[in-house]
Amino acid sequence: MSGAHVRRSGWHSHLPDDLAIGANLRRWVIGDGSLTARLVAASSRFRVRCLAQRMELALADEWQALGLPARHRALAREVLLVCDGVPAIFAHTVVKPDHARRDWPFLRGLGERPLGGALFVDPRVLREPFSFARLLPHHPLRRRLEQAVPAMRELPPSSMLPARRSVFRRGGGVMLVTEVFLPDLRERPAPESPNAPASDQGGSDQ
Repeated sequence: MSGAHVRRSGWHSHLPDDLAIGANLRRWVIGDGSLTARLVAASSRFRVRCLAQRMELALADEWQALGLPARHRALAREVLLVCDGVPAIFAHTVVKPDHARRDWPFLRGLGERPLGGALFVDPRVLREPFSFARLLPHHPLRRRLEQAVPAMRELPPSSMLPARRSVFRRGGGVMLVTEVFLPDLRERPAPESPNAPASDQGGSDQ
């Protein structure tokens, strides 16, 4: 794997500059407030499509963020956020297995409801700042996305997709939520975020 690939899939405290990320798409990625609410406002029909929820090995760039000593198994959930029949966000959530049932009891019955409906009404949930990346096709989340949405395989080999992720904590529980922003959001107008801070920090609710 080339050094360029490693750098472009690395996680940073700010969304890196890239000509492929236009102003509208950038507003989606760094905008504040509920992402689900912004998607609802920008579409006539919105739905959450649950792809999977299971125990699996944490990805190579996830286990340290969860505070695991190595690549152990974790509870994983993957969904698509769909606007007007078109996938807009691919969201991947992993939960440290220790105390998962105690600290995240709502996960088992969540189904196709957005995760933020449970996270952001609980004052015990603490969110750490976002980190950002540009995912190239070699990243495992891109490969999973292509399995769920075959049309994504038609993107040019050098294409990238902006992504962001954040760690949530509740009691002793640790959850990492990653959101990948799909091509639909390049043109779908991003609703205004009235209090968008300069530090590229926003809300996450998948």
